[in-house]
This record gives sequence, C-alpha cells and structure tokens, in this order.
Amino acid sequence: MQSGTLYKDKRFLVVDDQRPFQVMLKGILLNLGVKEVQMVTNGEAAISAAKNHEFDFILVDYNLGGHRKNGRQVIEEIKTKKLVPPHCISIMVTGENHRPMVLGAIELQPDDYVMKPFSQNVLKHRLDKALHKRTNLLPIYQAMHEENFEQAMNECTRLISENNRYRNFCNNLLAELLCKQKQYEQAEYLLTKLLKVKPYTWGQIQLARTYHHQGKHQQAIVIATEVMKQAPMIIDSYDLMAEAFHASGDLTHSLEMAIRAAELSPYSVERQYRLCQIAQSSDMHDIAKDACKAILEMTRKSVQQDSVHLLNYIRATINAAEHSEEKSEQNKLKQEAVIALQRAKQDELIGNINNYSVFETLCNARIEAMDKHLIAAKKQLFKVMSAHAQDEEATDDPYAYEKLSLLYTMGEYELAEHVADECKDERVNKNPFIKNTISHLKQENKKRQRGFKQLNQAGIDAYKKQDYILAFHQFDSALKFAPMHTGGTLNLILAIIKLIETSEKQPEDLLKRIKAAFQALDGIELPSKQFERYKELEKQYHSLMEKLNPPQKKWR
Repeated sequence: MQSGTLYKDKRFLVVDDQRPFQVMLKGILLNLGVKEVQMVTNGEAAISAAKNHEFDFILVDYNLGGHRKNGRQVIEEIKTKKLVPPHCISIMVTGENHRPMVLGAIELQPDDYVMKPFSQNVLKHRLDKALHKRTNLLPIYQAMHEENFEQAMNECTRLISENNRYRNFCNNLLAELLCKQKQYEQAEYLLTKLLKVKPYTWGQIQLARTYHHQGKHQQAIVIATEVMKQAPMIIDSYDLMAEAFHASGDLTHSLEMAIRAAELSPYSVERQYRLCQIAQSSDMHDIAKDACKAILEMTRKSVQQDSVHLLNYIRATINAAEHSEEKSEQNKLKQEAVIALQRAKQDELIGNINNYSVFETLCNARIEAMDKHLIAAKKQLFKVMSAHAQDEEATDDPYAYEKLSLLYTMGEYELAEHVADECKDERVNKNPFIKNTISHLKQENKKRQRGFKQLNQAGIDAYKKQDYILAFHQFDSALKFAPMHTGGTLNLILAIIKLIETSEKQPEDLLKRIKAAFQALDGIELPSKQFERYKELEKQYHSLMEKLNPPQKKWR
C-alpha cells in the first residue's frame, strides 16, 4: 500500500515549540499523503487538543520550554486520563540525547522514539512500523483501554496461538497481567517454558518479578543480576534488585540499587518513592529528603501533580533534621523546612489542602521539639488534638503522621499507638511516604518505649510497697525515655508528694523537681481523666506546701 493511501485519512497532532521544525515536519507529513495536521507549541495546548479532537498519531517533542509541560508529561497525561482512543499512536520526537531523559521517555512506552534530525524515509519507516503493530494488536489495546484485563489476556492467548509476529509482546503482557491478577504460578510456568526456548531479556525480567511477588527474593536477585550484566541500561533490573534486597533485609545492597536506578532514570515518581522508603529504612534521611524534593519538582506540571508531594517534602526535610548528627547540618535543614512552610502558603498546590495551618502548626511543633522546647511543642500538639477530637464533622486525620511523630518524641506511647491506628486509614495509607515511614518510626521507638514501660511499672510497684524513694527514682528514670509522658509525670509528682510528706526536711532538689513536673503539664489541654488527676495532685501539693510553710503572723 502506498503511503499516500495509508495516511490520507489519519489525523496528526504535532507538538513542538520550534517554528522551523514545525514547518519541516508538516512538509514531510504532507509528502506522505497526510491531509490533516494540527500544530501546537506547548503541552497544555496538546492536552486541550486531545480532549477536543480525536487523533490517530501524536508526535511530541520532549523539550517544550522551561516552565511548561514537557513531552514526557504530555504522553503521561494523555495515557493516564485516556484522552486518546486505543488506536492512537504516540511518538516522542526530540533532539535530547541526555541518558536520563531518553530512558525516562522510553519508560513511558511511547510507540516509538525518533531522534532529531531525521529524514522523511526514517520517519516513514517508524510510522509504518508503529501503525502495523498497533493495527495487529488493536483488540488488546482496546481491552486494556477499557481495563478489561481478562479480555486482554484472552486476546494475548489467541494471538500467541496464531503464532503472530508480535507473540513476544503478547507473552510479555500476558505474564504481566497474570502477575497483576496475582496468578503467579501461571506466570512462572509461562515464562519458564519460554525461556527454555530462548533467554529473552524481557522474559527474564518478568520471571524475576514473578519470583519477587512469590517471596522468592534470592531467585529474583540472581536473575536480575544476570540481566543487569548483559544489559546495563534496563532499569527494571535495578528496581527489582532494590525491592528484593530490601525484602530480604539487605539494606546496603538495596540502597545501592535504588540509588543507581534513580541516577539512570530519575523521572519516575514510583522509583523516587522507592528510594525514599529504602533510604529511610537505612537511616539515610538526607537521601529520602532529596528524593521527595525530586518528586515535587517533577510532578508540578504533570498529571501526577498533588499537594501531598509538597507536604511529603516538608515532612522529609524535618525528618532529616531530626536525624542529623551535625548541629550545623541540622540548623540548615530546619531553616530549609521553615522556608518551605512559609513558601507553601503562596504555592498553588496549597489550594487543594484542608487546614494547612494545622499542618504548619504541627511541623513547627516538631521544630520546637528539636530545639528542646518540649513544653511549647506539647502545648501546640495537644491543642490541635483537642480541637480535632471536638470536631464532630472530622472523619479521617490527614495529619496523623505529624501527631504520631510528636507523640513519640514526647514519649506519649499509649496515645501514639492510638494515632498509629488512625494512620492505617485507607486515605492516609495511600500516601507512599507515610505508609513507608510509620513502621520505621515505630521500630525506632520500640526500645525507648520498652525502657519507659519497665521503669514506670517498677515505680508503680515500689509505690504500692510504700518505698517512695525507690518509686521516685524509677519514675524519674522512666521519664528519661519519655520526657513529656503525662502519666509518668503525674506518677513522679505523686511519689514526690509522698516523699515530702514522710520526710522531716524539704529537700531542695525534690522541690525543684516537682515544680518542673508541674510546669511540664501547665497550660496543656489534657484528656479529662488526666486533667482531673493533675488538678487533684496540684491541690494536694499546695495544701502540703501551706502545711509545711504556714503564713507568718504579723506583729502589730
């Protein structure tokens, strides 16, 4: 079939910001018999055109200007939002040869990728090839477009049985769909059988992924390592190894693979969040912060734009500051977090955030806690928690993570467990940063929590035996593991009152300690039972002080 006949009824959309290239490309398409060519100069116009017209081909330049959507983001959005019909072919056209950009574009799986400059014959060959494949596999693309995965698998099976020239593509997709349906044994059987015939790289990757899903992490690592040696530019092998090493507890190699994957192809939100998770597990919070910042920057003009990425960047910055061993580095990170919190108020993303002021208050409380201003931090935290508890319309808690982090810092472990249950909420758990961080946060505090619990219980036991000196020392030691624990502080106050009551003298150190304990609770919106206990102890203390220090009689 002649090109003029092949393309005369096809509608083309060309997205490029350079007028000379537009003219040249339109001339080539007209020579190929194309009758309808729409030209736009930026990604936003391309999205609008795709919404209002049906195209058969979309040719997109990667670089579309500094502050606008790039070609990668255009293809990502039209695929995610299904703005084009299943028969539409997308081709990336660019002069970019920077490896991360090229790999990032290829990972989006456009139908082809054409480097500038190119001739009419080269473009014709690529168009012919893409059109032939799309036409042959259209039933599969149609089923995938409708998210009818069962039908897609049936179509793959049919074309494989017909020995279609695209049977390898069908086998690959079939194995991927079987894994999505959690039919891992069927996927393993299919791939093992294929690889006995020929060691296809795509087949090895899919088999490694299948093993990983089944918990056979070492087998996945072995296969992925072989693929990496044979084809170092296949990013899937690095991703798989990062996940498999992490699942098997080898954090060192997991982090190494995650970093290499992100360096080779950084333009993936999923990959950057994977790096963030592994870095946090490895206590490399600066790397996690940089990954969150990369996500925020890459999604600003993307279909994946979301206020949650901005919040996660701020969270990760504060985390990095909290875990920094160098005071100068901690101060630098705190300053970065403060600036980010201020700038966020003018950020267009904030329009999608409910009660940003609550998030800001909790973040500032975390920074206060780092500066050892624990009483001020606790007042802010408990005020927010009290307001949320009284809000009858409140359902889930988008800032449960901030509260949990502060509660662990304070040593309020019982309340932390309650808030941790809220973090299991489906909406909160969809946030990859929080989902990946909660378990690490709980693990970090397990030893401190156990230390507090043991010493506090020892204090209670000593108090019951009326050994008030021992009780005081146990409660005081317990608070070193939980400096602002309300119950522990009230226990300490009770023990000191008993010590003062039973002592002939008034030890100055005990008086200072009890005053400090009362100050740690003064002005904090406590839960009702703890508030009642606090007021009762305060009454006992003042009564005791008046008894021990009666007012002096005035002489006339």
